[in-house]
Amino acid sequence: MLKIAICEDESNQRQGIVNIIEKYLSLAKKQHEIVQFVNGEQLMSSILDFDIYFLDILMNKITGIDAAKKIRSINEKAIIVFISGIKDYVFEAFDVRAFNYILKPVNEEKLRKVLYSALEEIDKKDKFIIAKTISQKTKIFLKDIMYIESEKRKLKIHTTYDVIEYYYKLYDMEQELCKDNFFRCHKSYIVNLMYVYSYDNTFITLKNLDKIYVSKYKLNDFSKAFMYYLKNEGQ
Repeated sequence: MLKIAICEDESNQRQGIVNIIEKYLSLAKKQHEIVQFVNGEQLMSSILDFDIYFLDILMNKITGIDAAKKIRSINEKAIIVFISGIKDYVFEAFDVRAFNYILKPVNEEKLRKVLYSALEEIDKKDKFIIAKTISQKTKIFLKDIMYIESEKRKLKIHTTYDVIEYYYKLYDMEQELCKDNFFRCHKSYIVNLMYVYSYDNTFITLKNLDKIYVSKYKLNDFSKAFMYYLKNEGQ
């Protein structure tokens, strides 16, 4: 079940947000639970295990930014959306990896788009592939894959926790992942854009400091794909 927290100290604003979210989750036929909080203190005293947080920024004592920092310290995967009447805190929102920033008065269409984008992001986190060997099948979530390497007839799936090897074609894997945040950057590599730290004309450096080759023929397309990812997904 989808769990959503809404923290807003103005009751009319809070109820309006709840009504819009209820409307579109019902249309999407998503089972859900919405919990309302009237201030940051109340939110901080709760169990912080929600999938999506909608946070007002300007609240007494504990601000939305302060609450987001606390959430991030114990919940890396949560989606945080700020709602504010001013733009002044946009850069601070980036510091806590906010998913989006909605200005008041809340526009229903804007909130709908942000909500549905958040649902898509959550669905992506649940996607997986199956690595099949003679002796076993291994379930690998896409969010855990940093890059995929082809060596002879084998694939090496480099995850955040292990390297998993099995016989499979890199081309076939590319087709499976083409709609997700993966890019075929070289004849021997597919990279998860989520883990890219930097790149130059020869190498892509990942967040764990591993380096993989980027083909000169793929460099321009990779650059465009990565910029698009940062703009639309990697906030």
